[in-house]
Amino acid sequence: MKIKSENGITNVDVIVSVILLTLFVTIIATIIYTINTNSTSMERKTEATNYAINEIESLKAQDFANLQDTDETTNEFIDITDENGKTTGYSKKITITDYANLPGNGQAVSGLVKKVTVEIAYKNGGNIETVDLSTVITK
Repeated sequence: MKIKSENGITNVDVIVSVILLTLFVTIIATIIYTINTNSTSMERKTEATNYAINEIESLKAQDFANLQDTDETTNEFIDITDENGKTTGYSKKITITDYANLPGNGQAVSGLVKKVTVEIAYKNGGNIETVDLSTVITK
């Protein structure tokens, strides 16, 4: 009896290699999608943080007497526009409160310290996310 040498590829070899290739491509595509989604999310959050920092810096540059307390019940988000007047997709809400009016500070002297909170809202995917930064400005 002579045993034939097998030269070539069988159908089973082809099917196994196609399945492995499909799994590999699926895993790589999922990893790339996740990295891209996380990167975009981080970019949006960084941009929102930059807007908040810029707002706080501009408030610090103002005269303390011009910082008027805001009423939280009527305070609403305002769209942020770029230098050309186009909306950026970010909104801001600035809350200024005299430190003496904060809960637990009944003995504090009014008009010396103000707490400034800047809240930046943006859309990330289907969700609305916010970045809050607070600081204290003194007279």
